[in-house]
Amino acid sequence: MKVSAYQACVRSGLVLCSIMGFSTLAVAGGFQIGEMATRASGMGSAFTAVADDASAAWHNPAGVAFTQGSQLMGGSAVLMVPGVKYSSNAATTGAGGSTQEGGGTFFIPHVYYTYMNESSGLGGSIGVNSPFGLETDWSTTGPFASKNTFSRIQMFQVNPSLVYKISDNLSIAAGANYGKLLNVDLNSSNQNLNGNGDGWGGNASLMYKQDNFSFGVSYRSKIKVNIDGTAIAGGTLKNTFGATTSGAKSKVTLPDQVNVGLAYRPNKDWLLSADVDWVNWKTYDAIVITYNTAAYRTAVSSLQTAIGATATGSTNDPRNWKATTAFRLGAEWAYSPTVRTRFGYVFDPTPSSNVDWSPSTPDNDRHIVSFGYGYDINAQTTLDLFYGYVYFVKRNQTASPATPAGSPNTVKNGDYKSQVHMLAASISYKF
Repeated sequence: MKVSAYQACVRSGLVLCSIMGFSTLAVAGGFQIGEMATRASGMGSAFTAVADDASAAWHNPAGVAFTQGSQLMGGSAVLMVPGVKYSSNAATTGAGGSTQEGGGTFFIPHVYYTYMNESSGLGGSIGVNSPFGLETDWSTTGPFASKNTFSRIQMFQVNPSLVYKISDNLSIAAGANYGKLLNVDLNSSNQNLNGNGDGWGGNASLMYKQDNFSFGVSYRSKIKVNIDGTAIAGGTLKNTFGATTSGAKSKVTLPDQVNVGLAYRPNKDWLLSADVDWVNWKTYDAIVITYNTAAYRTAVSSLQTAIGATATGSTNDPRNWKATTAFRLGAEWAYSPTVRTRFGYVFDPTPSSNVDWSPSTPDNDRHIVSFGYGYDINAQTTLDLFYGYVYFVKRNQTASPATPAGSPNTVKNGDYKSQVHMLAASISYKF
């Protein structure tokens, strides 16, 4: 993703702060990545009420109560992004034309461990993954280079939880979420920004199981992250004022979310599941960046018309995202004692505002279809594989405003098309 330098830092950077440590074009709403475990991904990640393998550490820790002993899972998803295609439309101002974002291949690893002591009814889990991430690489000479060029966020998240089995049918869990932003790079032709930060949140979940039916709820809180970094001026900012470098600070709040799921086994061979995911993207309303160096603040303040800065020399980039609700469906067919195949479908709407939309997060409503395969190598070890295709509905952007007067956002108007191919593999071990 990218944004004008300061904007990059503002919208992308900080927004993406939450982004995972392994950059990629996000494949769930906003800049979230929903594919956090191979088996679950094959079922459209409709896994909140399933959560019976080690990835329960992420999808619903309360599900650990209905497992035995210890489980360990490790693997990685691979996202192949051809790149976002842009072409100008009747609402575009400036050079217009067409261009393509760089795309790339991105790796998203995950590791999960769970333990359950049946006699005490107590257990625990821990997961390490990258649930947010984004990278976009637009041309430095492209039609909106003054707004967006290169943006990247690298992040990992650690999720420890404690589990308690209340009864044969009901369990609860609670824990902490720690997010670390390793690298936030947000560039435009006016400014480059690099920074990092971390923050804490919490999680709580519930699982109810009876016969062939299960119900699950999982909640993850907001994570507030303070970003410390360095801004390096370029283009108009540097040429006009000569202020080249400054410390820069900002804050971002990663969204809280609620996942509700149902699962049903009509017979011993089939497992059906459905999830509804609510994500509070309203936390991404704006990104404000302040600069530590007085000369840099003066330069930014003087250029406020061109770059959207305030009179105090800070920058304020509105995002005004909205909360979203995604729908996930999954199925698993055990057609032999050691082999299973899986299917999934996801509809995930965009949270982005039509007016404040940015090529740094070239998002729109998306449809995901997925296929999975599982093979028991032996009684303790399972290999899981997954393929998914993400189709982004073509975005016909026409609402970007003609402000600020010196650098109108209408240069971002245009048609955007993108798609993503996903592969994943993992090994699970029970002991």
